Amino acid sequence: MNLTNKTRLILLVFALLAILGPNAMYLYYAFTQPGLNDAAMKNPVALAFMLEAMMLLVLFLWYVFNQTKSWGQVLLYLGLTFLGSLAFSFPLFLYRESRKQV
Repeated sequence: MNLTNKTRLILLVFALLAILGPNAMYLYYAFTQPGLNDAAMKNPVALAFMLEAMMLLVLFLWYVFNQTKSWGQVLLYLGLTFLGSLAFSFPLFLYRESRKQV
């Protein structure tokens, strides 16, 4: 995958903002107010967004495998997704893949 240095920088910044922004906020509230997770699971709108995220995760895992042909990369991507989020792991994956071909 050929990406310009500017595009690669944007992907890296986006991934860092995702891990430091929404992901940090989620972790803060998950540890300080754990009941909010239960409330989200009972909220049909929040549950719909979570189901959509899981569907996107399956699609992205398929994309990662098709790009790399490596189950190791799929597992790495899956781990990064659960460590952060899709907004963190997908731009980071694109950044890493573009680095291999520069």
